[in-house]
Amino acid sequence: MALNVAAVAGRAGFVLVDTGSYERETAALLDGLAAVLERDGLPARALAVVNTHGHFDHCYGNAEVLRRFPDADVWGHTGLPAYLARWGEEGRADAVRFGMPAEDMAAVRIVAPTHLVDAGREVRLDIGGAEALLYAPGRGHTGCDVVVRVPEAGVLLAGDLVEESAPPSYGPDSFPAEWPGTLAHLLELPESVVVPGHGEPVDREFVLGQWEYVKARRGDPVDGG
Repeated sequence: MALNVAAVAGRAGFVLVDTGSYERETAALLDGLAAVLERDGLPARALAVVNTHGHFDHCYGNAEVLRRFPDADVWGHTGLPAYLARWGEEGRADAVRFGMPAEDMAAVRIVAPTHLVDAGREVRLDIGGAEALLYAPGRGHTGCDVVVRVPEAGVLLAGDLVEESAPPSYGPDSFPAEWPGTLAHLLELPESVVVPGHGEPVDREFVLGQWEYVKARRGDPVDGG
């Protein structure tokens, strides 16, 4: 499943939401993003990275962003550094099993965030004429999920708390009993367009349907998905 990576751009630069699986992939992403921003007259400079959670496809490109933009802040859930210390190498192996190039994954430098979002709290990033609001709504897909609100656009970047191209993914690091409550928090937010971690953008009705799905499964054991 292709990953959704987003950039929230303003006059001061951009915030990159998730960074991809390995550094060569991230380099290509940044090259393409720079071309789009320069075409639109916006600075192709990363002010910050936000990791929605700690799975390999969402944060293993952090090092490449910092190589190009060493002053960029890396944001994530307050529990994410410990999560990556616990699960990071297992994530590297998972990536190869999912078809990522073994040589590229072996070379990945796993970089944890240094700027942290506490559970239930919101952090505002001003990027010059636009803002990104970072919010940790609770546990679900993992114990370290963060979403990003873009109020000016009416868009919520939900990470893998919401998925469109496949059913929600449960693994040994997920929290099935708490996921419905976390999605309920998202449904209280005003944004009308939700960008899932994978798949096409969806609306609030889709998220409501996913809430019903995870509510029905909240007593199930994790399935390793």
